[in-house]
Amino acid sequence: MSGWRIGVDVGGTFTDVALVEESTGRTGVYKVPTSVGEPVSGVLEGVREGLRGEGLDPEDIVYFGAGSTLAVNTIIQRTGETTGLLTTQGFRDVLELRRTRLPDAPSFEAARPVPLVRRAHVREVRERVGADGSVLRPLEPDSVLRGVGELLGAGVTAVAVSFLHSCVNPVHEQAARAVIAERWPELFVCASWETWPQQREYERTLVCVMNAYVGSTMRSYYRRLEEGLRAMGVGCPILITQSNGGTVSIDEAARIPVRTMFSGPASGVMAAAKSVRESGEAKLFTLDMGGTSADMSLIDGRPRVSVESTIGDFPLFVPAVAIETIGAGGGSIAWVDPHGVLKVGPRSAGADPGPACYGRGGREPTVTDAYLVTGILGENDLLGGRMKLSRAQAEEAIGGLGEALGVETTRAAEAVLRVATANMVASFLPMIARYGVDHREFSLQAFGGAGPTHAFLLAAEAGIRRLVIPPAPGAMCAVGAAVADVQMDFVRSVLTDTSDVEGMEEMFSEMEETARRWLTEQGLETGSAAFERSADMRYKGQSFEIMVGLTGNGDYQETFHQRYEETFGYRDPGSEIEVLQIRMLARAPNPVVGAAVSSSSLSESDRPAPVETREVTHQGSRLSVPVYQRAQIPAGLRLSGPAVLLQYDTTVFVTPGFDFRADPSGNLHAEAAG
Repeated sequence: MSGWRIGVDVGGTFTDVALVEESTGRTGVYKVPTSVGEPVSGVLEGVREGLRGEGLDPEDIVYFGAGSTLAVNTIIQRTGETTGLLTTQGFRDVLELRRTRLPDAPSFEAARPVPLVRRAHVREVRERVGADGSVLRPLEPDSVLRGVGELLGAGVTAVAVSFLHSCVNPVHEQAARAVIAERWPELFVCASWETWPQQREYERTLVCVMNAYVGSTMRSYYRRLEEGLRAMGVGCPILITQSNGGTVSIDEAARIPVRTMFSGPASGVMAAAKSVRESGEAKLFTLDMGGTSADMSLIDGRPRVSVESTIGDFPLFVPAVAIETIGAGGGSIAWVDPHGVLKVGPRSAGADPGPACYGRGGREPTVTDAYLVTGILGENDLLGGRMKLSRAQAEEAIGGLGEALGVETTRAAEAVLRVATANMVASFLPMIARYGVDHREFSLQAFGGAGPTHAFLLAAEAGIRRLVIPPAPGAMCAVGAAVADVQMDFVRSVLTDTSDVEGMEEMFSEMEETARRWLTEQGLETGSAAFERSADMRYKGQSFEIMVGLTGNGDYQETFHQRYEETFGYRDPGSEIEVLQIRMLARAPNPVVGAAVSSSSLSESDRPAPVETREVTHQGSRLSVPVYQRAQIPAGLRLSGPAVLLQYDTTVFVTPGFDFRADPSGNLHAEAAG
């Protein structure tokens, strides 16, 4: 019997569980409401339901991958630990000064973000390491003990340690961490050299502080998750997805949880990238629209990677799949501002109480309520009819919004969808400009619970002519967690130029040895591992650098010139090139899962009969729209919109002007007619 993999994604509204059979690729999807305040119980409930639904025993599970938005939500909502910071004497204000740049400089009302660590919770330590790594002043352990003692007395429950130039020589941070661990073994302590040892004091310190801020929360979550799975009888290793799209062991994730900030959304993008090889769609925009937000990214053969993301008020300088996030999910709340302008998001109704149509006490109108009022969504569409929706409560909520706008209920619902679409387009257009791509060459792959419902609205507005809807879009992030590769990023701060090819080759070789040791520690074979080189480079005198992928040919200068020209449209071959960081991504590929092929006996000549005809309001017109069960559409048969396609984990709304067909693997391909 073939082994099975489980992937889990804990979202703001639903917890998704995907069970994938290794030999065939057959996938079972299960969704349960996220347990607010106790997410592990939702995960365990979903796993039990999945095992029952597929007729499996816990010992049939050979791989378990999990992702979540818990860490990032902890920072956005400011619900983390009371954190203290130990820093080099004279650098107490590193978090206060930031980069001395306001987030919205032209605004007279721009506010300086409040740091995660209060200034009163920062203590200076007597020590000093020079920029070259030499010890200028030995560490005084008494100042470490005194500082931590004062912080604990002030109510601090986690400590970050970040000393000057520790990315070059971490000896003092290592010693301080050992002193603290010996005196207070249960205290969550982390040091910047182990979280992300990159030059620039503010950036490195902020990553370390974020790690401490979410550390206890995530360590407790991972511990309870492992205990619950083991008690259930799941004995395989438990892996956690990271922001870079790969996985690490649960122990590694508990030690450095800052690497898992974007683990859920990144898993979906990596699953989309893996599907590229199967569907032949090498160029994709992805739209992952869930209950709280919509995440957009770009795949041009492979996903784009960013070394500077944003979480709430703070930048995050850890490699991550490049994702644009906007507050436009199915649960995003529609409201009218003091000037009478309709807005959608960023507040969300979440899982509790949820949209008004859920009937759980929510009263504010949401995007999901608008779907229901316009007829795009039916009262029995969600979870195959298991979760009933109330059209009456949706109309009541949207009706109140309509009164504030001075329009009738259906027009108000349409307005909500138009504003949500406009929010997406406002993020989409700058994204394609920043990457310098021609959007006409790309298809849009939509997933998430609401992605396929809204994708055609976005495509029509943004001028995208082709779309792909995967077989299990509502659980794409969970599927990604089940098939992700194990990988880790390594960084080394340097300050050299591209003429020192021999020196760079030597440093890359040393990093590869470090990466191989790490993979071995994870219990993995290194024979099939891939080691990808890159560097942060710039023209000498510039303030900002770009990350450049490097091959083994050693022509670093020409590689940089090409990448720079792709990004900015010109090159300066006469200028010197500086290298600030060298990076290495170590990847241990996950064994390939068999490609699922439809087992339906339907042929292209078997035109499916609609299960119903639904009245849908679209662009001010009432349309009579056929509703199909997606599973009943045979591969190869071309149909035309408008149409509504039903499946357990989502509802697909194909707008007029698009033709669509299913392929043998269950993907839905659509293209603008004409």
